[in-house]
Amino acid sequence: MRSRLTIATRGSKLALYQSELVKALLLKNFDGLEVEFLEVTTRGDVDQKTPLSAFGNSGVFVKGLEEKLLSGEADLAVHSLKDVPSDFHPELVLAAFPEREDARDVLITKNNCHWTELREGSVVGTSSPARKEQLKLLRPDLIFKDIRGNVDTRVQKVMDGEYDATILAAAGLKRLGYSIADESYFSLDEAVPSPGQGALVIQSRKSDLKLLGMLAQINDSEIEKQVSFERRFMKTIGGGCRFPVAAYAEFEAEKVVFRAIAHKPHWPKIEKVKVEFLGKDMDLQAEELAKQLLAKNEE
Repeated sequence: MRSRLTIATRGSKLALYQSELVKALLLKNFDGLEVEFLEVTTRGDVDQKTPLSAFGNSGVFVKGLEEKLLSGEADLAVHSLKDVPSDFHPELVLAAFPEREDARDVLITKNNCHWTELREGSVVGTSSPARKEQLKLLRPDLIFKDIRGNVDTRVQKVMDGEYDATILAAAGLKRLGYSIADESYFSLDEAVPSPGQGALVIQSRKSDLKLLGMLAQINDSEIEKQVSFERRFMKTIGGGCRFPVAAYAEFEAEKVVFRAIAHKPHWPKIEKVKVEFLGKDMDLQAEELAKQLLAKNEE
């Protein structure tokens, strides 16, 4: 067993909180372990003006941490899973999925209103193509503008009147201690979350077998299956930050209820699906569904 570990983490309040969760889990499971943080400023943290969609699927909040793993300066990195692209460095692995918070999206307004109560022409700040397209289906009369910044910054921009509303993940809000009014939540049918939204992931080097053995002990296998399904769909479709793709797999007894949306520039319309699968061969079923949507829109 390793006696000392260094966690690479972004320096935002939310990132540090999430890394503290992982540190506490490690200390709880391994007596005598020492854990320290290495704070990293990523390209996404430095550039607060460029729309996220302009970065493509480059892992703008992830690559800086991966570099610390590859150099040996850090042993593991803690990410919000939705920030991690489908393809990453071949020497690295997503080693453990220790927690998933509420995956739903939340509408942030000054008066905690429901999305149906927004005034016509209200300005909604979002840099997510999937959030924009789904809310446009519900409210085509709204105006959408890009917004950047951490959770606190985006909330403050709404409070200051720069935007009438923004959309944020319930997971981040809850981890930071925000109170969320019931009417502010989107249902899963109204707004499908980003693949992996609310889940934490620990990334490490494939070659560090001792650490991989430790991380396996704090992995939640149910969360791993759930997010693997969502990410397989995303990878097969392609998209992520550039094109609207959302996916959420919900376990109900022996079946999986899978919600997804996807759209590419040449597709005639946004595809929105809700299907049920048996809880086996899940990755293959997610891939097959994505291939069916691709084939349908290539005809």
